[in-house]
Amino acid sequence: MPVRLSWSTAPLEADLDMVGHLELRLTAATTGTDIGWIALLQDVAPDGSATEVTQGWLRGALREVDEEASRPGRPVLPQRHPAPVPPDETVDYRIPLVANARRFRRGHRIRLTLTADDTRPDFPAMLGFTHAVVGVESIDTVHSSSRLLLPVLQTRP
Repeated sequence: MPVRLSWSTAPLEADLDMVGHLELRLTAATTGTDIGWIALLQDVAPDGSATEVTQGWLRGALREVDEEASRPGRPVLPQRHPAPVPPDETVDYRIPLVANARRFRRGHRIRLTLTADDTRPDFPAMLGFTHAVVGVESIDTVHSSSRLLLPVLQTRP
């Protein structure tokens, strides 16, 4: 079974400027009662080399969102009221990634990688920083309705 999932864009037809707050709106189910979601955004050059751009993480039991204080791309997660993840039920998660600014060059790809364990030596942990594993083994299902909110600057014609 894969320990991570990755999605990549097609090669970009023009430079793309990203500036601001990012959010992964993840729709998923897990057989466990908790999970640690870790999302890594990378810039992939035409030669296949990848540069880490930003990362976000969320412990499933601390998924509560203060909707009044939140905005698209900036969920506010109070993390005060842990609640078990309901096993085998689809749950919507709002995972903030660290705000960033990046120009993705023409011909590059944008890659998002999702895992529940970034302590493995084959996972590119940003700045060598890893997260404690939740410790609950599970089988996880990610739904295609999941979306990455990427703040892109409009180019002028």
